[in-house]
Amino acid sequence: MKKFTLILASVAMMVTAISCNNNASQNTNEEATADSVSVVYISQSITSENLIRIFNALGVEPQGRVAVKVSTGEVGNPHHLDPQLVKPLVDKLQGTIVECNTAYRGKRFYTEDHKQVFTEHGWSAIAPNDLMDEEADMQIPVRDTLHIKYDIVGSHLQNYDFMLDLSHFKGHPMGGFGGALKNLSIGVASRNGKAYIHSAGYTADPDSCWLHIENQNGFLESMAAAADGVAEYFKGKKGIVYINIMNNMSVDCDCVAHPEAPELGNVGILASLDPVALDQACVDLVFNYASKKGDDATALIERINSRNGLRTIERAAEIGMGNRAYKLVSIDGDDMLNKLNADTLSLVVRNHGVETTYSRHGVIDLYELQNTDVLQGAAVADKIIGKGAAALMVKGGARFVTTNKITEPALKMLTDAGVEVSYSELIDKIINKAGDDICPLEKRLADITDPDEALSVIEEFVKDK
Repeated sequence: MKKFTLILASVAMMVTAISCNNNASQNTNEEATADSVSVVYISQSITSENLIRIFNALGVEPQGRVAVKVSTGEVGNPHHLDPQLVKPLVDKLQGTIVECNTAYRGKRFYTEDHKQVFTEHGWSAIAPNDLMDEEADMQIPVRDTLHIKYDIVGSHLQNYDFMLDLSHFKGHPMGGFGGALKNLSIGVASRNGKAYIHSAGYTADPDSCWLHIENQNGFLESMAAAADGVAEYFKGKKGIVYINIMNNMSVDCDCVAHPEAPELGNVGILASLDPVALDQACVDLVFNYASKKGDDATALIERINSRNGLRTIERAAEIGMGNRAYKLVSIDGDDMLNKLNADTLSLVVRNHGVETTYSRHGVIDLYELQNTDVLQGAAVADKIIGKGAAALMVKGGARFVTTNKITEPALKMLTDAGVEVSYSELIDKIINKAGDDICPLEKRLADITDPDEALSVIEEFVKDK
């Protein structure tokens, strides 16, 4: 299957996303080239199967002992990752679920209490568990010593050769948001290491560190330095990869015992070999989200901005950990197209973490969807695409399109709009059902190249049917 990807569109989307809010920091990636752009994979359906599929897309074969870093979630918090969702991937990797104790005196401060949480939250049921700082901690080097001079991690980290940084992307009371970088820094840090990062290198004492948290940017930059330290540690062994799951997104972290209810629901699963690009992509999806009542990104955007949360990403990029410029690549196309071809369907759409299917002939389903938020940012599979379908996908805001056949004018219309297109066959025209002429809608659109003009023609066509 041929794939057309507009890297420039992805970079432009990222800049727009950050500048859409007056308080958000500006990302200056206008000079990014293809060589400096990282790939971030996305699936817009949150399933165990797609977790495995997106891991496979990274093209990395784990070696040795595999650590799967998650947040076990504080007692009372129902929003942490579902262990059953991630179990098939953990099984595939033959991984061990790893965590460290907290610096605040909650249920997970003491090792024995934290081990109970492993059981209560279902982690013990899916794989071996390891509290990496239950015996001791150790220091690992960091490249950025502006605030912290080393990173303090659980001593059991040395027992692992490869890490999957498996994060639940959500808000955070202090960091603004939590994703791959936070899970790698605060998450892998021991109890003392967490205190050291939170106080921007002032103290490693968990009790007194909370008296020295006034340096907000120092804390955020310390997270970037610590995350980079862990990434470099595993690069020196067998490797590390990153996956963020965007669902049940409260403004509060999974470490909060009584969090605010999630106002932003399901977006999808994202993965990359670059944690900076991965977190940037997730933030951009939040900032560009088509909010509506009951599924609203406003509170999370405010939380990120009010804590200057983007500073962690900025600093990680500044110290060379990764790129803020990225290319977003959907892994849903082949899977959706297989479903489309196997069933009596005309259209498959994945968005907001769910999949919807349609079966009416022609463009009627797309016509009705283009006025809703169903297509906004969606992955769409259609068996055959002409200018009519392409115009409706553009007007509806689809981001990824896959098809068996597409006409050259339809392909141009989609790619001109920045839509990533995958197809099996490029065709000259679409034939009508009788097989003796060109499709009547395509005839009407023969001289039209603008999606707005096409929409008015399609409206008249639908009324005539």
